[in-house]
Amino acid sequence: MAVLDGQGSFSEKWLSVGEKKNVPFTAGSRTDGSLVRRITEGCRTAGADVVLVVRPSAGTAPPADRLPPADPGLVALPPPLLLVTANLEGAVLFPEPGYALVAGTSAFLAGAAPAGVDQERALFARYARAAARKWPGLEATARSFPPRRVAWKHPEAVPTDTSTGRQLALMRDVAAGRCTGAEFAVGWLDARRRSQQQGERVRDPLETLLDRVFSLLEDYSIDPLFKEPGDLSDDELQNAVTELLLKAE
Repeated sequence: MAVLDGQGSFSEKWLSVGEKKNVPFTAGSRTDGSLVRRITEGCRTAGADVVLVVRPSAGTAPPADRLPPADPGLVALPPPLLLVTANLEGAVLFPEPGYALVAGTSAFLAGAAPAGVDQERALFARYARAAARKWPGLEATARSFPPRRVAWKHPEAVPTDTSTGRQLALMRDVAAGRCTGAEFAVGWLDARRRSQQQGERVRDPLETLLDRVFSLLEDYSIDPLFKEPGDLSDDELQNAVTELLLKAE
């Protein structure tokens, strides 16, 4: 129960340990597969094998059920509800119908909020506006958790010291022949993961550009030993990235 404060919200003390961040998500009247997948994937990336199921009530500390993350017993539970990883790395708070709050360390959120904190917050804000008639309180919740960064639209707007900036720098390097295809692929995919973990946000046309590079790398084998027929060669990868850069810049 140290996860919650006296008002039924995540406690500042718990959030401060491991620099946990808070993200709102859509929810219905009961837990569903989508919400359970967030705690399940969060458990996987945070190394937890048990979920504590707590039903908070004022002035009491109720016992917690202990279930495996993928247990079907986590589905169709009504609010108020708290799902916590046994190692306290992350939690899902389902206070009332309409939304849930997911909070945790970067390791937990890598699974529970794979699009990144800012992107997930932006998605929730759009949902809150669309569902305002059914759930009028959602817009206030969205305003409580605004994205921390702007969403970059064009390559020239991206700061060079960001992970997204690193992705673009690597694209220029491989286009100019300053790195091999394998070096580009390893560095670019690592920068993409870091960008998502750090909550960096992009929007079209930059989002489409980066998604197309990711699709190219799905058809490229970093290790020549695992190269399959139809995989891109280094030259083909270089030419494709160069063409994308020319269109974008």
